[in-house]
Amino acid sequence: MADNQTRVETPDAAVTAEQAPKGGFLPSIIEIFTDPLRVFARIDAGLTWWKPFILVCAAALVVGYFMLPFQQRLIELNQRGLSEEQLQKAVEGFGKFAPATLIMIPIMLIIVYLVVAGILHLVINIMSSRSSFKKTLSLVSFCGIITIVEQIIGAVILKTRGVESIESPEDLKFSLSLAPLVGEGKGLLHAILQSLSIFEIWYYVVLVLGIAAIFRISRKQAVVPVLPIWIFSVIMLLVGGKFTGGAR
Repeated sequence: MADNQTRVETPDAAVTAEQAPKGGFLPSIIEIFTDPLRVFARIDAGLTWWKPFILVCAAALVVGYFMLPFQQRLIELNQRGLSEEQLQKAVEGFGKFAPATLIMIPIMLIIVYLVVAGILHLVINIMSSRSSFKKTLSLVSFCGIITIVEQIIGAVILKTRGVESIESPEDLKFSLSLAPLVGEGKGLLHAILQSLSIFEIWYYVVLVLGIAAIFRISRKQAVVPVLPIWIFSVIMLLVGGKFTGGAR
């Protein structure tokens, strides 16, 4: 059944490894936005995952570094009602250990990439005889370039506003989704809307197209392995909202 399914994809999405365009990692950074089919062909031909992973890690580390003053600002607002001495210790502790927490960013990223690629691979393996965890991980890694752009935009906007503009945790929220249209809140609807920001939708679309092109299945079928990833993100936002008073 898998062999019959793998030949229904249109020719433009079924680029063989022999037809892979010239170039490698550097042109793929731009083409994942402008011409992702060329990137898919390179991945099918063996383009590796670790270079885009390092790029995303570097960008995430820069974003995390610029966010440190804003996180310290939240502590200084003392919304927990600490005594002056406790507040001073909290601020000093943050200043001492916060930079060290940046090393957790690449660790968390690789865990997320492996989990996402693992879930996708399990489903793709059922649907296509061409399944390959390495290629799936490479696809996930290149798609990660799309999502890091939203984080960069958010950090730039906060930097423009300045640390003094932060008066509550709500001021740190940045979203290009439809969630702000329904106001601050929590619940399933808010989590769903928050999970569908412009760049997240872009990410899922490119991921679906990549799975279809690389593993030779139809685009409708390629939606199936992506659904669990989206559902998981909604659940995480829903759970996070219960602890923060609103899905982020």
